[in-house]
Amino acid sequence: MQTDPRYAAALQRIVDDLRPVIEPEQPGIFLVTGFIFISAPPSVTPFHIDRENNFWLQLRGRKTMNVWDNGDREVVPATVVEDFIAGGVQVPYQEAFRARSREFQTGPGDGVYFPSTSPHMTRTDTRWVTPGDGVSVSLGVNFYTSVTRRTARVHQFNRILRRLGMTPSFPGQSPAADSIKAPMGRWLAAARYRRLGATPPPGAY
Repeated sequence: MQTDPRYAAALQRIVDDLRPVIEPEQPGIFLVTGFIFISAPPSVTPFHIDRENNFWLQLRGRKTMNVWDNGDREVVPATVVEDFIAGGVQVPYQEAFRARSREFQTGPGDGVYFPSTSPHMTRTDTRWVTPGDGVSVSLGVNFYTSVTRRTARVHQFNRILRRLGMTPSFPGQSPAADSIKAPMGRWLAAARYRRLGATPPPGAY
């Protein structure tokens, strides 16, 4: 998909439009990818989190999106985020979480932005379906930044500290501590993937 020059250029134009909003807080955008989602109601994308920042654009049909604050430690405890970053373990969903989300009713031309590790889920229903108009088409534009990469490195190191019985500060709470933990987390992650002989996820460290 994004290896096609025209498709890659379209994704880059979308990201370039977002830069003035995103880069003041998240500079260093890299590894832009895109995914097209085609679904016929009723359908559901389960509750989950992603490593990347996400910009969701609804192209056709309608879709309901619920997004949670990635800083809500009741919905996404620090240990769960660390396990996801280090091992891909997903966040368990509880229906009680729904009230803590923001719900967006998206139609053609609507977009929703949510940063890395923001829990989200989508659903479509049949209320809007008419003859000849019954398919939802969405585009998800994903990208990493220097901030998402640094945060992932801190999570990697925090996971080790927690296993040693410590209670480390969450990334961003202590810039001084993060400056020490980030390079250590990068080294730990690289060593683990070499030992496993596995390819690390993009943007992992």
